[in-house]
Amino acid sequence: MNGLFQTKVCGITSVADAQLCVNAGIDAIGLNFYSPSPRSISPELANEIAEAVRDEIQIVGLFVNHTKEAIEEIHDKVQFDFLQLHGDEDPFFLKQLRALESLANVRLIKAFRCKDSDPSFLVDYLAACTTLNVTLQAILLDAYQPGAYGGTGHRLDWNALNPQNTHFGGFDVVLAGGITPVNVEEAISTAQPNAVDTASGVESSPGRKDGQLIQTFSSNALKAFERIG
Repeated sequence: MNGLFQTKVCGITSVADAQLCVNAGIDAIGLNFYSPSPRSISPELANEIAEAVRDEIQIVGLFVNHTKEAIEEIHDKVQFDFLQLHGDEDPFFLKQLRALESLANVRLIKAFRCKDSDPSFLVDYLAACTTLNVTLQAILLDAYQPGAYGGTGHRLDWNALNPQNTHFGGFDVVLAGGITPVNVEEAISTAQPNAVDTASGVESSPGRKDGQLIQTFSSNALKAFERIG
């Protein structure tokens, strides 16, 4: 499986929930290692989940302000297709991470928590990545909530986030933040992202996914992506 996914369900905490995503035709699952999150799991459980579905879905490791050594150690156990950095990691950290031989073939996604509808804060960061020759597979745009690093269910201003906006520097855009099976079609039609990401939007309780919600999210997203071509 090559290239960026279109649909991702983040915060998978069991093999059963990962299989629900596979059955629904979801392209990627996110495994969360941010310990304060109710969706955080151990590397051992992450490896069990990844091994169960690896050939059927892409595996994303979500990290928040982890050290390079911690990321490398967990990747060695789990073997991710993507690393999603959801904290305050600067472009130089990304360059150092990319220099690690064991991570050379893992694709990077940098998440940004948007405080308002003006995405211009991205310009300097992405320019620095270009200067440092750091290749990003995509950027992920999430809603800002003080003290939280994703999974809040808060919604972005989709009208301000069209990926054709020059602020995004030509990078693929993954849209997150308050996306549910009910509003995913509107989100895709309005913002026209390359991919969408949900966590709380398909849960029956924090960290527990609902199979029907995942199926509806997947089918509605697919219809919307087909419409925008």
